[in-house]
Amino acid sequence: MRTRIFTLLILFPILSFAQDWAPIGAKWTYDHDSGLSPYLTTIESVKDTLVLKKLCRLLVTKKTDENMRPDGSYYWNTMSISKDIIYTSHDTVYHYDRFDKSFYPLYVLNVQKNDQVLVREKVVPCTKNEYFCSRFEYVVDSISSMSLQGRSLKLIYNSLTQTSDWGFNRSWNLENYPILEKIGSLKYFFGVSRNIVMEGGIKCLRCYNDSQISYKAGYWSKECDYLRPLNGLSSVLDNLDNKIVVSPNPFDSYFMINIGNPIEYELYDSFGKRLMQGEEKEVNTTSLPNGIYLLRLTIESKEVKTIKLVKHVL
Repeated sequence: MRTRIFTLLILFPILSFAQDWAPIGAKWTYDHDSGLSPYLTTIESVKDTLVLKKLCRLLVTKKTDENMRPDGSYYWNTMSISKDIIYTSHDTVYHYDRFDKSFYPLYVLNVQKNDQVLVREKVVPCTKNEYFCSRFEYVVDSISSMSLQGRSLKLIYNSLTQTSDWGFNRSWNLENYPILEKIGSLKYFFGVSRNIVMEGGIKCLRCYNDSQISYKAGYWSKECDYLRPLNGLSSVLDNLDNKIVVSPNPFDSYFMINIGNPIEYELYDSFGKRLMQGEEKEVNTTSLPNGIYLLRLTIESKEVKTIKLVKHVL
């Protein structure tokens, strides 16, 4: 009996830490940039597992895209693309490198402004997946907090270092998605390549849900697992979408939405907070600070596109 009690005492702190992040049933839903496939990516925490004597969580990543049958009809196809293992200890979330059979720190919460966080060194020559070979490093730009369901959670704004191949933001388009405690990067949980991806890449986190907290990006008004209409209606929307021109971009004191159809717009900051809305096609932006903005356009009651805009005063 003494041995059994001792074992439980040893496991108790491990269990409590492991449940800080990714409780079983937790689900992340991500949008993709329009153009190339896929349309949607999800990550779900499915079960506990023991790896290298550590109590971990198994995360399953799936992608959803539109496929065509031989008869010409379309359907949504969801495929499992990867399985990942994480565990939490104190202020750090570790990710398992299945090639090297070792853990590395994916998220470190005990940081201060200007700290440089090296997640992983570059591996040359690369004999495994690009993700595990890339240098993953970022610098902490600022720290704040956010309240979700009465819980105050830490926000860590970050950017790529000059030598990083992988990170939680892409520098070429001035992304500024923070890391949110208990959820991870609001860009993508496992980070993204520094390389430019114009179409089809992960855009940002749409929603997160577990048994205790939930998050929905401010620009997203539909159900978390919403799928646009299949080919047909979607192609009509795409034709309208191609007629939209928003200029100038980058903008200074205003931007114009150039399309003949009646529109409604909503302007959000990079974190998803709505700042402006209206129906005019020339939008006065003198009161906005420099930064990244998301413009959500609705044309004749049909949502068409979310466009990334940059305000930059020379």
